[in-house]
Order: sequence, then structure tokens, then C-alpha cells
Amino acid sequence: MVPYTPTREEILAIVPHYTDLGVPKRGGFKIFYPATRSGGSREALKLAYLPPFLDVDERYRVDLREEIKKRVEREIDLLGKATSPYIVKLGLLRPTPISIQGHEFIAYSEELLDGPDLQSLIQSGSRPSEDELLLAAECLVKAVKDLWFNLGTVHRDIKPLNVIKTDIVDRPFVLLDLGIAFSIYETALTVDPSQRFPPPGTTRYLAPEMLRPDFRDSLDYRSDLYTIGVTLYEYACGQHPLARDRDDMLLTLSRIAKEIPKPIEVHRADLSIKITTIINQLLKKLPALRGNIKTIEQALEL
Repeated sequence: MVPYTPTREEILAIVPHYTDLGVPKRGGFKIFYPATRSGGSREALKLAYLPPFLDVDERYRVDLREEIKKRVEREIDLLGKATSPYIVKLGLLRPTPISIQGHEFIAYSEELLDGPDLQSLIQSGSRPSEDELLLAAECLVKAVKDLWFNLGTVHRDIKPLNVIKTDIVDRPFVLLDLGIAFSIYETALTVDPSQRFPPPGTTRYLAPEMLRPDFRDSLDYRSDLYTIGVTLYEYACGQHPLARDRDDMLLTLSRIAKEIPKPIEVHRADLSIKITTIINQLLKKLPALRGNIKTIEQALEL
């Protein structure tokens, strides 16, 4: 987690081309500020924190910091290459190392999308209509299709917090944050992956197969299909299909590996068999049972 949130004044003093920053939001090792550039255009200014890793054997400190730097570089490269309108686009600020109050960050920017993330909507008690769920499913499936078939990449962190609902007619739902994306074409970035458990990602949104020690050998877009299913379920019902707030990490991981979630229609009897069948299928434990992009698109009638 980020131990210090720089003030707007501190950032504006050293990051060029910005005239104003909004209230920051924190998530994992990143801080996000709504920002105004010189000339009036709006962007999302992001700071990726570089921990000193003082509690880690000094032999690994440099490698761990380099891993974070490389992940930022990969994220920016992928965002620059992605063509789907349902994936966030790059801003104008390229990676810029900065130091504030003794804390090191990498600053960069993305487009600023107006609208709430799905996590905020869930927490507010909002429940989407079936049409909204189908639209969200369509946008997320198309985003994953672009990532996998055009870029050979698995997002690995699809969750309500990383999906923005917008008022843009042709971009109603947009996927954010490729910070831990996995590329099948590049060298793995994780330092000593055999010692990293659980693997990179948000525990509540790990696909079951990612809990296997050898998951990297067979990882593909079907893990993203699973997390789309989890995200849609939680958006529709206001609760995660498996994880509970009172659970510790090991119990959550056990539920992901072994427990079958209640069918979504238990919580949303108003939904049609079309959307409930799709979501229930995406939550299958075995990747092969989730279907593929083509079958999901057919089910959505895309």
C-alpha cells in the first residue's frame, strides 16, 4: 500500500504541464488524481509507488523495484496498442520518475473518464437492469477479445473497481488498469514467482486456475472471462458470488478453489435465463466449461 499521498501542491510543483488536480483516490500501489492540463484538457494523473522494500532481503530489493517499473512500462505499451474503445486510452504524460517527501513514484497519465466505477455503484445500492448487464457484458468481452487476440495479453485484474460506467454512447463501460497484465509474448516480470502466493492480482477476483503453482504455463483469456462473470454477478446482486467481508485470505482462496456459488437467479429472479445462463457459465471452476469468446458472443447475440 502507498504510505503517503502527495498533496496537489507538491505534485504541481514538479510534474509539468498540469494546472490543477482533483481529490485523489488510492488503490493498491497507485494513486489517481483527476487533473487539468495547461490548455484545459482533462486527464487522469497516476502515481505508481516504488516501495523501498526494506523488509525484504537486500538481494531482491532492486529486482522488486525493477518489476514495478517494468509493469508500468508494459501497461503503457499495452494501452498504446489496444484498439478496443472499451479499454482506457493513454494520456499525454509519459512515465516520469518523481520523489516527494522521500517517497518515490512513477507519474504517468490516462484519459479521464467521467462516471462512477462499478464498485461505487455497488456500494451505493444501485442495481442494474438486465439491459445494463448485457451491455456491460458486451463491453467487457470485447475488451478481453482485443487484449487476447490482438495483444496476447490476459488482464488478470478485472473487478468492479476497474470498470467505469460512462455516458458515452459508444463506450458505455470501459476497462481500466493493465498494471498486472500477463503477456504470452514477453518475459515474465514477477520476481521469484514460486515464492509469491497468492499470485499478482486482487485475492477476491482470482480465477480458480490461478491458484495452481503452474498456472502461468496454461494461462489464457478464460481467466478474464471468469472475472467478468464475478464482476457482473457482484454488480447485479450487490454481493460477491463467493468472498465474504468477514473471511480471511485463506478462506476466500478456499472458497474460490472449491465452493460452487449460488446461481445468480437466486438473488435476481427478475433476470432472464439468457443473462443468468451466461453469468453462471462464466463462473465455472474449469476454464474449458466457461466457453470461449465466440460462444459467449453468440450467447450475447453480438
